Amino acid sequence: MLHAKIETLGVDPQNGSVVVLLRTENDKLLPIVIGPLEAHHIVVALQGEKPPRPLTPDLLLSVMEMLQAKLKRVEIVDLRDGTFYARLILEHRGIELEVDARPSDAMALALRAGAPILVATEVDHLVFAHAKAREEEARGQVQAEGAAMGQGPGSERDQGLAGPGTALGLPLP
Repeated sequence: MLHAKIETLGVDPQNGSVVVLLRTENDKLLPIVIGPLEAHHIVVALQGEKPPRPLTPDLLLSVMEMLQAKLKRVEIVDLRDGTFYARLILEHRGIELEVDARPSDAMALALRAGAPILVATEVDHLVFAHAKAREEEARGQVQAEGAAMGQGPGSERDQGLAGPGTALGLPLP
């Protein structure tokens, strides 16, 4: 497992989806598409805001505290068909419990509880391989378009695809 931190939230310019970027300890970025409500829950926690009424992650954390359960960590454990899977690792009376969760909800809860976010090494490798394949595909399309327009692979049109997140259409900080 690799430790990860939320780097930023943004909007994918290609489709308008909200994306949270996690930076793993090996300095790779994992883009996870989330819903606008979940993005709001994460932003509120990142900014340290206390809403007048509890949001869903606040409610869950309150219930866990009442039941004397503690969030030990969040684990992003799988990537299947473009969907990330996560689990909450809770401790209750010395016993660890695993609860299936959406990564967005898990991250919002982790921020409130001060719990670490971990990413399975296999997920990190899958994301990197997928991003590399998309980047190569995009680079091939640009080169094919450049060749059709009489431009070689070293033309200006080829220069914009150098970054690992560029083929995903994500703004990188």
